[in-house]
Amino acid sequence: MEALRWAAEITSMLSGEPLTPAPFMDACRREGGTFAMTATDPGPSRAAGYYAVRALTLSGRRDDVPDGLPRWFAGEMSEPDQPASSDIDEMFYVLRALEQLGALGLLSAKVSRSLVDFIRACRDGDGGYAGVPGQPPDTEHTYCAVCSLSLLQQPLGAAESRVTAAWLRSRFATSSGLATLNAGDDAPSLAATYWGFRAGEVLNETVWTDRLRPAVEKLGKPDGGYGAQAYATLWESYCALRVLSTIPAPSGDER
Repeated sequence: MEALRWAAEITSMLSGEPLTPAPFMDACRREGGTFAMTATDPGPSRAAGYYAVRALTLSGRRDDVPDGLPRWFAGEMSEPDQPASSDIDEMFYVLRALEQLGALGLLSAKVSRSLVDFIRACRDGDGGYAGVPGQPPDTEHTYCAVCSLSLLQQPLGAAESRVTAAWLRSRFATSSGLATLNAGDDAPSLAATYWGFRAGEVLNETVWTDRLRPAVEKLGKPDGGYGAQAYATLWESYCALRVLSTIPAPSGDER
């Protein structure tokens, strides 16, 4: 399901032509309108549900989203003991899916408040966010956190945004111009670059340098994809194309 989502994203960016997700999508459907990650996985997952919603939306098949899926997503965040068992990744999948479905209103005020409190507990003193409280922050969870707070109508204030933006800029302070996952990481990647870039977009802050575009372009492969290794992957290609589609090409660049 994850690969299908990236393929749908890339197709939408490059051609605008809708991808046809069936019959794989149908094979991943589960009871109650949920989705599993693969045709052989027995149970549903939050990530698979979000990927399915995104792929169906990009494919012009939003009407094919099962009627019960929005309430299933909301129920995943509505356990009696708040916050629901989750990390910021899982929470992000649910919130983004509900946003795509126009169903964020299914979350009660009590649930939304608990989610905001949980996210804030994941913030460290330097402005980054971890997946759960007490863990080291990284670019992936920082993106998920700032985006989730915005979806919950509790975006970072100006002072907090500046601190988080400074933390993100330090991740892009590499010789290549690509970002690292965290402060102890010495291997910049397209994934960390995408997460850091997207977090900056949410904050309306430029956290990358002018070296980013050429650094990403260097990772292009003869087959048109992108990857840090000798081969391209769908995930890395999406990360690269999402960044390149936003950063203007240098003046006079006719590529």
